[in-house]
Amino acid sequence: MILGSSFFIILGSKALQNKDVLEQTANVATLALSVILQALPFILLGVLVSSLIRFLVRDDWIAKFAPNNAAVGVIVGSLLGLFIPVCDCGVLPVARGLFRKGVSMQTALAYLLTAPVINPVVILATAMAFQWNWHLVGIRVISTFIVGATTALLAGSLFSSRAFSDSEWHRHEHIKSNISLHQLLVHTGDEFFDVGRYLIISAFLAAAIQIWVPKGIMLQATSNPFMAAAAMMFLAIAMSLCSDADAFVARVLANQFPLGSVMAFLVIGQIIDLRNIILFAKNFRLSLFLFLALTSLGLTYVLSLSIDFGLWKHLF
Repeated sequence: MILGSSFFIILGSKALQNKDVLEQTANVATLALSVILQALPFILLGVLVSSLIRFLVRDDWIAKFAPNNAAVGVIVGSLLGLFIPVCDCGVLPVARGLFRKGVSMQTALAYLLTAPVINPVVILATAMAFQWNWHLVGIRVISTFIVGATTALLAGSLFSSRAFSDSEWHRHEHIKSNISLHQLLVHTGDEFFDVGRYLIISAFLAAAIQIWVPKGIMLQATSNPFMAAAAMMFLAIAMSLCSDADAFVARVLANQFPLGSVMAFLVIGQIIDLRNIILFAKNFRLSLFLFLALTSLGLTYVLSLSIDFGLWKHLF
């Protein structure tokens, strides 16, 4: 009798465990799908605008108005994404094209490092993801500007123009000026599905972190700003999200992580991720590549901590 009762108790507990697992799995899927559905329109808009801009705007038009002063050039390059909104997967060829047309190295690097974030589509996507909290949008834009502009200014001062090697260009660089509407749409579709793969994987990973990671472990990690910033920067690099979608994934993680680490995720992921590591290493001299990576990582980490320790509270 006792054995029979124990048997049914074990079966009941297993059934409850299986029910809990199924419920948690459903919650992960629901959360991930909500992120994907919110981000997809911005990805489509981003890659379409990016393709159109790169098709319509010629590099030499911009080069005519580029300033010679290094500091002013960095500021102009950092804000150029507002007028040439190119996604992070296509920004390198545009930056290299600007440089070859006569734009200074500092200006080209500043555009390269900031344009994926400081552009209208990404600003709008970030605002929507964080429920129109323009305070957070401003922090992201300013953080990106500080990291990108500072890194570009230092790199332009320390390295010669030869640091831009003449290695093989990224495949997106070969968009011809006589491209047809069909070719433009095909290119946009390729970009959309390429970016979409990263979004799907990252959305499910973020949802799984929120649902399945034990609260004790999460509390231990997030209660320490030093650990939280490092963890979120690692996730940003590994996820390799498009700038049009990363805010929606960050919004999920923001329920668990402090603000500074969330901003670190949103800043460093558009400068150094797995795709950009490959592209930068392929197109730049090794010394410049390492400098860009290490400087941007260090600056982002320091900015993240400054936010969490309240050093930004007087700015907003």
